[in-house]
Amino acid sequence: MRKTAPSVVLIFLLSLLISCKSTKAVSSLRPVYITNTKKVNLLGPSVAVGVFEGLQLLNGSFGDTGFSLMSYTQIDATGISLSLMNDFGTDMGNVFYDGTKVIFDSAYFPKALPGEYIICDIQNAYYDKAALQENYETAGLRLEVWPAAVDEAGVQEIRCIYDGKKLIEEITILENTITIKNYLRGYEYNLTKLEE
Repeated sequence: MRKTAPSVVLIFLLSLLISCKSTKAVSSLRPVYITNTKKVNLLGPSVAVGVFEGLQLLNGSFGDTGFSLMSYTQIDATGISLSLMNDFGTDMGNVFYDGTKVIFDSAYFPKALPGEYIICDIQNAYYDKAALQENYETAGLRLEVWPAAVDEAGVQEIRCIYDGKKLIEEITILENTITIKNYLRGYEYNLTKLEE
């Protein structure tokens, strides 16, 4: 009887460790604070609108600091993947989302920047507007979308996130360029599709 007890304890400990590890992977997604008090969860990849795959120029600014990178971007119903590189093609990091976890690996960006925030901005531009609106309404925020047709400036759509009457973020979608301006956090970036 004593010989089997250690085996039972070992099996119990292994199953406990395995269950803890899988729980950690599932719970690794953090909510995104759109304001200092209101947060949303990332949407599943199945609400991506179509498929996007290509090289983009990523120009951005945070306060007085500007940056420019290239990103090989893949967005589809299985997830979001950004491979960041400088003008010489040197690896500057990766952002990956598959619906269960976000992996953000970059020495270029501050360690304190959660990858979920980057994924949320990408979702705001590329995901189904009805699913986004429902997600923001659940958080006590509002997503407005207009116009549906291309205007004379080439704007296909503008998506604005509001907290009451306060504009938090504006996403302008053109045929080859997406501009994201976050007025609350003070950052802006453009994703422009490059010819391959």
